[in-house]
Amino acid sequence: MEFRNILVAFDSSSFANKAFKNALEIAEPHSSKITIATVVTGIYQPSLGFSMKYSKEILDKHTKLLKKIFTGLQAQARKKGLSLTLKILYDPSVSKAILNYVNSRKFDLVVIGSHGRTGVSRTILGSVANDVTHKAKCPVMVVK
Repeated sequence: MEFRNILVAFDSSSFANKAFKNALEIAEPHSSKITIATVVTGIYQPSLGFSMKYSKEILDKHTKLLKKIFTGLQAQARKKGLSLTLKILYDPSVSKAILNYVNSRKFDLVVIGSHGRTGVSRTILGSVANDVTHKAKCPVMVVK
């Protein structure tokens, strides 16, 4: 099976980095396109829940940091002759943002790390990888 259009869910965790490296290996033989999707979730205030009300300054800071990380990933992809695209999604729910993006486009494969969140936030919010695995309309590869 050829995977020509691959999405990597990326949160800069060690598992996301492993997922990216696996995506590179899958993409290289077919010169597949890879999209890195990362989600800015907003801030959590216990009394209010999630809020996407970021100041322009904070959004600019996040965007600059994400683009810096992306530049490093892009260099790795270039070494293998692959093109890489960055998509920054804004949503309080990581899994919802990824699923909406994946299911509204023609991806052949989603590659996602098995863990990203840890501790209490993982317990409260559930597993993004689990949610994506069950609801994506294309194959999903979970990397440990």
